[in-house]
Amino acid sequence: IITAFDLLEQFHVKDGYDYVIYDVLGDVVCGGFAVPIRREYADTIFLVTSGEFMSIYAANNILRGILNYDGDQRPRVAGIIFNSRNVVDETARVEKFAEAVGLPVFARVPRHEAFAEAEKAGRTLVELADAAKAGYATAADLSPAGIFHEMADKIRTGLTLYAAKPLTDEALEELILGAQGPAAESRGPALISGTRPEGRFDEAEDVRSSKGGEDQCLTPAYDPGIVSKNVIRDEPLHGCAFNGAMCMSVHLRDAAIIAHAPESCMYLSWQTISSTGRRALFERGTLMPSSLIPNLTATDMDENDMVFGGAEKLMETVRRVKGQEPAPKAIIIISACPAGIIGDDIDQSKALSTADCPVLTIKADGNLAGDYLQGMLMTYTQLAKQLVDLDVPTVPDTVNIVFEKVVAKNTERNYQIIRGFLQRMGIRINCRFLCETAVEDVRNFCSATLNLLGYKDYTGKLLQEFFEDNYGCRFYDRQLPVGFEETADWLRGVAGFFDGEEDRREEGGRGEIACRRRREMAEKLIVEQASIYEKRIAAAREKLAGKRLMIVTFNHQLDWILSAALDAGMEIVKICVFNFSQDEGFRTYLPEASGIEVEENFDPAKRDEEILRLQPDIMLTNYESGLPLDGVLADTIPMCPDVGFFTGLEMAERWTRLTGGGREGSWKKDADLVAKYCSR
Repeated sequence: IITAFDLLEQFHVKDGYDYVIYDVLGDVVCGGFAVPIRREYADTIFLVTSGEFMSIYAANNILRGILNYDGDQRPRVAGIIFNSRNVVDETARVEKFAEAVGLPVFARVPRHEAFAEAEKAGRTLVELADAAKAGYATAADLSPAGIFHEMADKIRTGLTLYAAKPLTDEALEELILGAQGPAAESRGPALISGTRPEGRFDEAEDVRSSKGGEDQCLTPAYDPGIVSKNVIRDEPLHGCAFNGAMCMSVHLRDAAIIAHAPESCMYLSWQTISSTGRRALFERGTLMPSSLIPNLTATDMDENDMVFGGAEKLMETVRRVKGQEPAPKAIIIISACPAGIIGDDIDQSKALSTADCPVLTIKADGNLAGDYLQGMLMTYTQLAKQLVDLDVPTVPDTVNIVFEKVVAKNTERNYQIIRGFLQRMGIRINCRFLCETAVEDVRNFCSATLNLLGYKDYTGKLLQEFFEDNYGCRFYDRQLPVGFEETADWLRGVAGFFDGEEDRREEGGRGEIACRRRREMAEKLIVEQASIYEKRIAAAREKLAGKRLMIVTFNHQLDWILSAALDAGMEIVKICVFNFSQDEGFRTYLPEASGIEVEENFDPAKRDEEILRLQPDIMLTNYESGLPLDGVLADTIPMCPDVGFFTGLEMAERWTRLTGGGREGSWKKDADLVAKYCSR
């Protein structure tokens, strides 16, 4: 920036103009970007902001920079230009900020398609509007151009200037954020109750929460659309949207992924992705080619691209990737921070799409769009919108699995278990969205008769609603089952659905086929496993009956472990649930859980105090406790437990081996557990 200003002076570029306008980034922390607000360059300063907190935060920082330069000298700030992004309540936020710092809102610029039209035409909006008025161009509504004429007239006729009066960070946060949002609520202990539905479809889930019996779905102060909890609550970023989008896109295994970014950005995502694949291979023996050798490339943006734009480099990269052998079935372009900051339009690359290799875009723009989960959500929804074919015929006896957690150690093992259950009932899996799947499978997403949700947490619910609302898809209203009762009910429900579909299907010479006996097959499988479960839980009950269990966890659905603990005769003294960026609201289907004390949004600082108060025999948590308490066994609960009949039982059996006798030397008895849980 400093060099650019030196060149302007050296070549007398500004000579002969009545007004010179500098439009620069507002990062006054960097000395270069602060150059334009020096007195030798700028007589008047406008603050451009939208209604998001970080944009207003930047505007307040600019006021600090101006105050630093000006001190008590003459004022130079002319007001605020409100550049709307159409987020809810942003007008109120900007107006509150303007009033607090003593500045007028000089102009309001709406979010409007006219700006995209001008960008496509390679002109400013005013130029395009003037050309359209003269008959030299055709375009849709270009009315916002008048705003810039009005601003120019106000500047020419004279401005009232104001001194910079920035707010402190604390005052700004109180003004704009206040104590709003679900994260600021203080939820005390509560009783949880619920009923177990019998394999229902297309009905509201009867799950009650601790908030006075309200239906358990997120109800923020405004309709967030498909966004992460982090974005809704203005929390610090949990990772960046670019990395989230990259990590999800690679699971479209026959697609090539282009990061419109410096190579270093792609490298960081490569490490994130490949570390998951290496862990799965070394610990579980599971081969995940898309994670071990992801098909990634970068446009390798550099400083030159940051000045002149990287669109041409992006087009060159797309052409090169299309020529790879074997040829990709699709190309996915994901934008990082640099591309988003300079406004590169990655959609231009869609001009290179062909029927056999479409070009798909995800405008993550690094962390400008939000956190890691937001990048995942964008990938799910944008790839669906750009790939899924609504007109494909329905294929009988098929399902999709939606929202498996690709970073979990047991994802592939869980898939194989579910696949085995379905195969016994004559049901085929069409598409895993998005996990180790293919472009054609996603394109044929709507051919499946039923969709099975991997996890019915915050993200899972959003995706279910997205596919139901936009594609009319049918979902089985339960997640992949964990624990005996859940698995039994899940099998009965899926079998019942497909038996019902078969009954409704026209007879076409198919005769008495196996799929009409799916309920019978499911019951046979359940009876087989029930016999095994009863024998094993009876043995566990001999050692665990009467023992006190306390749970401190991020998990919001715990029926699999609650059921096994209650079957083993244990007393559950309290469930403490942390706020979690990927889920919302503790839920249970177990009527017998109604007497259990549950505290949501649990404060981790209270954990040790609660352990001392409740004196549990076993404390179950997502992380190892550092609290040395005699007679208390601390065990870890997986964030993503194994599916199937015996998950809770296996954990209870683990406790029978770890409890009893002195703790000294107990590690020697744990060799089989180490071999089971750590070596594969």
